[in-house]
Amino acid sequence: IYGESVYLVRKKLGARLAEEAPADADFVMPIPDSGNYAALGFAEKMKLPFEMGMIRNHYVGRTFIQPSQTVRDFGVKVKLNPVRDLLKGKRVVVVEDSIVRGTTSRTRIRALREAGAKEIHMRVSCPPHCYPCYYGIDFPTREELVASTRNVEEIRKFIGVDTLAYLSLKGMIGSMPQPSDNFCLACYNGQYTVPISAKIHKLSLEG
Repeated sequence: IYGESVYLVRKKLGARLAEEAPADADFVMPIPDSGNYAALGFAEKMKLPFEMGMIRNHYVGRTFIQPSQTVRDFGVKVKLNPVRDLLKGKRVVVVEDSIVRGTTSRTRIRALREAGAKEIHMRVSCPPHCYPCYYGIDFPTREELVASTRNVEEIRKFIGVDTLAYLSLKGMIGSMPQPSDNFCLACYNGQYTVPISAKIHKLSLEG
């Protein structure tokens, strides 16, 4: 990212997240693979053990870009397997890189509960996605974005975690090697870098 490795930037995001939203837990774990480096940064900042509480099946593709919810739910179940012996009776911080629809996170948290996790504190290494992306990422309507219709407490209840916190927009930008003017932040603040036609905007609102 502008000359700095993605690995280090994501670790910085995790460390900043730990500063903004610390949690008392037995260990920190990522949602693999996208949450790995932020979770490592969070764990180092909190001086907590870093563990892989879920093992990923690398032969299953990305779930949030699948065309239907049924396919996404099935993909989540076969993609990530909780490590029961590690999770049983433990308080865990789960670090995720983002929450888009919330349905994938909900399924993963349910799996961690079933594996015996005592407490689950979710931390997200970016701000809430409140606005649709018109530039190619597969969340085109606001209705699909859990953060556009629910506040953080409502999302926490929907996902089923004990606590939930997102990295602030200021914290995210402060972790980047370049100022905010060099990044598109539209999905967070609704300020689109390229004008969106009225027709596209109307279609996105109507679904």
